[in-house]
Amino acid sequence: MRNNQRLLSAASRSRGFTLLEVLVAISIFALLSLTAYQVLQGVLRSGEISKEHSESLTKLQRAMLIIEQDFTQIVARASRDGGGEEEKLRVITAANSLFGSEDQGIEFNRLGWQNPLNLLPRSNVLRVRYRLQEGQLQRLYFLYPDRVTGQEPEVQVVLDDIEKLSFRFWNDGWQSKWESDTKLPTGIEISFTSKQYSEIRRAFLISSGEVVEQ
Repeated sequence: MRNNQRLLSAASRSRGFTLLEVLVAISIFALLSLTAYQVLQGVLRSGEISKEHSESLTKLQRAMLIIEQDFTQIVARASRDGGGEEEKLRVITAANSLFGSEDQGIEFNRLGWQNPLNLLPRSNVLRVRYRLQEGQLQRLYFLYPDRVTGQEPEVQVVLDDIEKLSFRFWNDGWQSKWESDTKLPTGIEISFTSKQYSEIRRAFLISSGEVVEQ
């Protein structure tokens, strides 16, 4: 009888785990879980970074398309300040601190502004400005190419986190200023510095011409 009890007691002890064994098992499971969590976090963070980079690149490509459409369709058309012939402005105006820019600014007229069947009360000529303000590359445009009393430009943020903005003009060589009031250069370069992409330069070949009276 006593021998049977001893055998049952020994068998019962062999089927159980000691407290130390349980603690070791829990520790191993916790380490494996922590490792798996860190790997998962790394994968998720890598996916987020890739998505942010892709979105930023898409935004840059969209901005360059807007800039290209504006600069390649420049027309030799001077806006009028108040409508007077003597108050005619230059075909291209570019200078430091122009239009409240924190660096250089530029203004010109471009063709190609859609007006299907001339149903809208505006021309197909669009007056455009570019400036740097509050770290933003801003595009300003007017509904009318000539100045209208009380008319304020529409402001479009092209890119964020921009530090510098400058322009150069091609006329048998690059020039930092464009002196002619009536003629267009044969090329324009826009240069800006982005915090993410550093310096970006694009040069555009444009159709040379003189002021077109309208």
